[in-house]
Amino acid sequence: MMLRDMKVNDVNEGKWIGVGGKFKEGETASECLRREVKEETGIELASFLFHGIIYFRNDEYEDEEMYLYSAHISDSEAAGINYDCPEGTLRFICDDEIKSLNLWEGDRVFLKDMYAGRSRVSYDLTYEKDRLIRCEKVPVSTILFDLDGTLIDTGEGIMKCAQYSLSRAGIYVEDYRELSFFVGPPLLYTYTKRYGFDEGRARELIRLYRERYETTGIFECSLYPGVRECIERLRGMGCRIAIASSKPEHMCIKLLKHFDLYDLFDEVCGATPDGRIDTKTEVLKELFRRQEKNDPEYISGCILIGDTGFDMAGAADVGISGMGVSFGYGDTDEMLRLGAVCIADSMGDIPDIIKAF
Repeated sequence: MMLRDMKVNDVNEGKWIGVGGKFKEGETASECLRREVKEETGIELASFLFHGIIYFRNDEYEDEEMYLYSAHISDSEAAGINYDCPEGTLRFICDDEIKSLNLWEGDRVFLKDMYAGRSRVSYDLTYEKDRLIRCEKVPVSTILFDLDGTLIDTGEGIMKCAQYSLSRAGIYVEDYRELSFFVGPPLLYTYTKRYGFDEGRARELIRLYRERYETTGIFECSLYPGVRECIERLRGMGCRIAIASSKPEHMCIKLLKHFDLYDLFDEVCGATPDGRIDTKTEVLKELFRRQEKNDPEYISGCILIGDTGFDMAGAADVGISGMGVSFGYGDTDEMLRLGAVCIADSMGDIPDIIKAF
């Protein structure tokens, strides 16, 4: 942690706080995290977990918000820390020593939750000078659903279209079910990372994939049990509902209309065929831009529900919570390792989990 004892006119003067700092224009929350930790400690974070957003309101200062992350570092990384930080004194603090430090009162609240293993830690804190006068949990208000493997089992169509495209490249897979790793990640990622194709060849294979998918593969799918009932319950709880998918947006809309679900969603955001918007992070950023809600007060109420590590990593990247589902195509251990607040075993479980937050 850092004792703020170096800067002049510092609102945190004399307090112990975590390392971090302010966003630069265009940065995601995780990009800001990596840069600030590198600048203040010399550590290049390899992994981290997102916990929530904390609002600070003070009658003497401008309101601020903090995207709250934690990270485990190796002994070698710890040994290489640069303690010569211009903003304060850096020290490793033992868990049992933290309570005795000069902390903001609100920091004690969310640190207690983190140590207790609470899955989602978002608070709205109001101060008069240094005194905490209001502390409220921030509820989930907007549910963002992944589509493939989360609401709709689109695996058969995706795998058969992948099989078709690979055959045109001389790669023959007899059983299409061996291609389940195509479900979830952006196609460009799978063709380049899994098979080693360069981007030009990968985009040609994507074109071939979509050649079959647009007419046939899109309808080789089925709705997971309880989808409509789940979404209707969430809407009845006052939640806004949206799609955030790496599938091309027009295909998302086509599928939702096919299953008579389209009218249940406040927004549908997906990838663009030209690759401009492709990853889960890019989709989420576009969704926030459209809603004119590129601000923490909207973002802190969002949770992304998906079935792969790509969903959880994208959520952490933009600074929202992620929930996994066990019935899709991803690995539950990977999702938890990447920061999923919990795993739902059925669509029927989701509304009760949201209530519990």
